[in-house]
Amino acid sequence: MDNILKYPQSTIVNRVVPKTMFYKFMEVNPRMKSRFVNDVVNITWLYKLSAGTLNVTDTEEMKEIEVFVVNLKQPDCPTDLFTFIDINMPHHIVFVLVHDNSAMLLINYKDWTDDTHTKFRIRQAFASPWMPMADLELTVQGQSLPRIYDNFVAQVSGIGEHKAGSLEDIVALRKLIAIIEAELKTLEKRMRKEPQLDRQLAMNKQVRQKRKQLAEIKQKMEELSV
Repeated sequence: MDNILKYPQSTIVNRVVPKTMFYKFMEVNPRMKSRFVNDVVNITWLYKLSAGTLNVTDTEEMKEIEVFVVNLKQPDCPTDLFTFIDINMPHHIVFVLVHDNSAMLLINYKDWTDDTHTKFRIRQAFASPWMPMADLELTVQGQSLPRIYDNFVAQVSGIGEHKAGSLEDIVALRKLIAIIEAELKTLEKRMRKEPQLDRQLAMNKQVRQKRKQLAEIKQKMEELSV
């Protein structure tokens, strides 16, 4: 496969990973196995980013970042397949999903569940829009693997530039903002339909409180940006 992200030659692995390998080393249930069979043509381990392949430092929590290129049979493949892979793989991963001549980036922002470093938990999934293969870009930025990974998440998610070490807080705040915005939308809808004036006034007070809370959280997130 071509060097689609134009990374240094030292990072290129370019090895097709048989789907049966995932069956062998992961606890694949019938539903997940059908995802591999019905949705995926093949998976190529294209890049390995590490202290040995890049002039960067690693940490105990992050020794490698793998880039997998997944050729899909259909562009609307459910993303739970990639969540499953990400939870069970021992390294951080970036997925490049490909269908025909289009591609998209998918990254599950994750961390270890405990100090044993045996299993991950997904904090939040981020995906780029589909784009022509020629427009695909994911820049390596940073002098350490954690910083490179954070910048990958920032690029794919649209978070953009941020202070070092603040990405975890930004992701948590974005998730909280989405929850509050959904609650606010539901509350406003209920208020419009409420026939009783006293209940409308009570709901309006809740709406104002939610809006104030939302503004404060958004301000905190802005403060974490560069």
